[in-house]
Amino acid sequence: MDNNTLSLGDLLPQNGTLLWSEDDEKTIWLVRDGDKMEIITEWKSLSALFDANAQEAAEFSRTGSHGDLQKVASIPKGLFAEWRKEGITDDPIAMARRLNDADFRKFRTNNWVI
Repeated sequence: MDNNTLSLGDLLPQNGTLLWSEDDEKTIWLVRDGDKMEIITEWKSLSALFDANAQEAAEFSRTGSHGDLQKVASIPKGLFAEWRKEGITDDPIAMARRLNDADFRKFRTNNWVI
């Protein structure tokens, strides 16, 4: 095998898994099943983000002085990417509806309605 003509499939056996990258937010695996190659992203725990958002929401003063720009949420990159694929991030009404939804309240950093 010539080292200058390696393909991604040469890195893995017919049925194998390779750790591609890992950081604080995610782990990326390359998985080969015969001729099929798949990239799997595993997102790590959201509990630290939820705790930080809850702390920020607790410190938020609804009656305080606010400028034109106010942070309303912290969303993990992976979830934001999914929402982008769904077209939610390009639609302000859909984005507001999503962030106001009780299922996503832990991403909020204040108690305002968008």
